[in-house]
Amino acid sequence: MKLQSIQILRGLAALLVVFYHTRAQEFRSIAANGGSEPSWLTGIVTNGFAGVDLFFVISGFIMVFVTTNQPRGMRTAADFLFARLTRVYPIWWFFAGITTIYMVGLHGLGGNGEGWPAFGHAEPVVPYVLKSFALLPQADDPVLAVGWTLVHEVYFYLVFSLFLLASKKWWPALLLAWGIAVVAGSMFGLSGPRAVDLSALVFFPMTMEFILGAATGLIVTSGLAWRPGSITLLSALALCAALCIQGVETEHTLQWGRVLLYGIPSTVLIYGIVTLEMADRMAWLVPAAIGCAVCVIVFQLYGTVDTSPIALRRGGTILAVSVGALAMLATLWAGWLGGQVRPQAIRALGPPLGAVKAWFVRIGDASYSLYLIHTIVIVALRLVFHALGKIEPLAPVFRVGHPGLLDNVIYTLVCVGASIWLSLLSYNYVERPMVRMFRTWRGKMFDASRRTSAPN
Repeated sequence: MKLQSIQILRGLAALLVVFYHTRAQEFRSIAANGGSEPSWLTGIVTNGFAGVDLFFVISGFIMVFVTTNQPRGMRTAADFLFARLTRVYPIWWFFAGITTIYMVGLHGLGGNGEGWPAFGHAEPVVPYVLKSFALLPQADDPVLAVGWTLVHEVYFYLVFSLFLLASKKWWPALLLAWGIAVVAGSMFGLSGPRAVDLSALVFFPMTMEFILGAATGLIVTSGLAWRPGSITLLSALALCAALCIQGVETEHTLQWGRVLLYGIPSTVLIYGIVTLEMADRMAWLVPAAIGCAVCVIVFQLYGTVDTSPIALRRGGTILAVSVGALAMLATLWAGWLGGQVRPQAIRALGPPLGAVKAWFVRIGDASYSLYLIHTIVIVALRLVFHALGKIEPLAPVFRVGHPGLLDNVIYTLVCVGASIWLSLLSYNYVERPMVRMFRTWRGKMFDASRRTSAPN
């Protein structure tokens, strides 16, 4: 069963990361053009890295959800592992290969060009690239930087494949033991802000987000459903508040801080939204979406940046969340009143709202391609804009950092739009064909009646 709610959340998580990296490249462009103006992308975009936290919770949830009725044993575990690894590695190799070819072509294998040291590599290029392709822990980000999250994903898959050897009744105890081990390892200094080695990977605090997602999967598959509509609204506001209040990233933020700020609200949100879908009550997503959108807009207009004093950010957060909550309540009231007075008008909203939902589901389907391709696209466009911006008549449009917002807005729209468009092309013509090919191989290798289905 493919959950549309999970695909919507995947799409939102990917878009958060896209905006976050677009903002980072906008800063680089402004500096390269000798400007000093702040980015126009402020507000929650400054904490868009939280999309990764949402991805991790989703990953834990979906692994439990898709394997809940599968038989336990070596065949199921091997089938699951084959399905997940062939889902991650081939498309990763494709985009990491593009980045590697570019870097080697520009700077050579010697690693002496200025581009390689800019990556901060602590070892020779060849072993660094090999570790990147294998998604092994290392001191630096992989050759395609966003791959650092995939290092954790592969680790999650390996551990969860062991869960499939045990009866499901033991899973809560195993998850609890895993969580205790992560906390204990972190307390004893075996982790850090980066998974630079096996120890840091095993005890990395963000592993707790995967565990929380898996625990949520156990709760949902048990059939427990308690006020999912209210829970969805409150958790959506809580996640928005976390995105607003967080300031400059710190070592704490990159470890347990993000688990508390983003992981817990994401966990509760996934429980609420999935339970709503299983009860066929997805209409609750309308007030949730409107309230969150209003909250984001209000906080953006409030004008805070990540370096703003905490008192200012707190005030902006309280105002934005309060207005967002009022927007949710107003939407609920309007829906109830419209259903009583103008039911046909309310039903007429179904098709356009369905089209919006379908668009986000489609983004969610392509979210893996979007996650991998967007930094390549954004960096390439930064170089294009930089070249065109040197042509004086084109400066107001292409020279990022030129007085006014036109250049900033156009750069953002082009980066985000191009990333989405190319990710959809990648999904249709690269990712899906790979998935179909390995699914066929999988069908030949494993008994179809005992096959562990992987999400699209």
